Amino acid sequence: MDFAYDSSLASYELRLLQPLAVNHHVLRFATRRVPRASKPPYTAVSYTWGDEDASEVIYLDNRPFRVRPNLWSCLYYMAHAARNNGAWNYLWVDAICIDQTNDAERSSQVRLMDQTYRDAVCVSVWLGLVTLPEHMRSYLPTQIPTRTLESDGFDWAESMVDLSNRPYWSRVWVIQEFLLGQNVELYCSDNRINWLDFQEFLCREADIEQFYDANGDVPKGDGTRELAALPLVMGRHMDKHPEILQPLCDLLIDNHKSKCKDPRDRVFALLGLISLDEREILSIYFPDYSITEDHVLIITLAHLTQFPALSRMQRGGVNITPDSEKLFLGLGVGLKPQRRRLLRRAKRLDYLARISSQEMLNSLAWHDEMEEYGGEDTEEQQEMSETERPRRSNRRWLTVSVISALFVIWLIAKKTKL
Repeated sequence: MDFAYDSSLASYELRLLQPLAVNHHVLRFATRRVPRASKPPYTAVSYTWGDEDASEVIYLDNRPFRVRPNLWSCLYYMAHAARNNGAWNYLWVDAICIDQTNDAERSSQVRLMDQTYRDAVCVSVWLGLVTLPEHMRSYLPTQIPTRTLESDGFDWAESMVDLSNRPYWSRVWVIQEFLLGQNVELYCSDNRINWLDFQEFLCREADIEQFYDANGDVPKGDGTRELAALPLVMGRHMDKHPEILQPLCDLLIDNHKSKCKDPRDRVFALLGLISLDEREILSIYFPDYSITEDHVLIITLAHLTQFPALSRMQRGGVNITPDSEKLFLGLGVGLKPQRRRLLRRAKRLDYLARISSQEMLNSLAWHDEMEEYGGEDTEEQQEMSETERPRRSNRRWLTVSVISALFVIWLIAKKTKL
């Protein structure tokens, strides 16, 4: 029988993994449910989910549980690390430690995701397996995925271009995971490095200074080479950690290229990094995985346009319009008709009234019905220019006038015959 979760976690609880048996064939873990206030030392794992099917099997409490190949490899090496260090014995992995099929538990735990990463003894970043030289890749089996791979004499500095452009750095969830941990360690197969040493090698590759004024601009390199890890790695600064909170608008713009599997996570994944006054009001509605993607976008835009946060756009006197390209790309909205519709809907929400989540959803549902049955302007009507609207109105008036005139003529002709 497959593994089944017990009752939902309360917000004050964590579900952790304790490695039991670790070898190339079998991974066994015990699950442990603990109060956050009395948790044992654990590492919070930060990794890329990937797009593969959950084709691999691990065992939780002696019952099978399916995971993706990248996570199987990650758990193999993390379990070995747990045995070889004295700092932590338990792992926290979101895909397993949160019941992903339970929207209530998922929303509750994601709401506290920043705390989960802050409270961890360290954040363990999984970058994947080492990359073998071209001439050695032909020896790897092609029928089954390679789950473990070691390399003698691995050199982090020589591998920096490869490691800093791995898919990990493109995911929106890793932003707060990497920035909020007390300490961060990065893994590639069985090789481990502290984030400061990784940052040093990366700065050498980018030819920039590693240490900079916490109140100044973050070094970005000359842009002549692709180093996707650079913005996130340089964003973690010892002198300002963990006080790195920023307006949501800025975070969406700065991370507009980041990707995620669930579009709602473009906003939910950044909640742990926004300023406390913004989070206070947004937390009335987010995160909630029962809310549709469309409604998440509308509420978010209502927040961005009505809440007086000191974002760069507002400080510069720039309003949010359908042409706010990076902001809308950060929200995953590319088409301008859709941007206009969302902004129009956001404008109609009384966001600052801080109504309950249910009242907000009722209001959104009512406007959905109005759009569906034509009670609100359609996207086609929103596309009209200001000059086109009067023209259509004039054409309607002319049509009605002609019909009325023809009707009068018909009545006169009928009376004449009589």
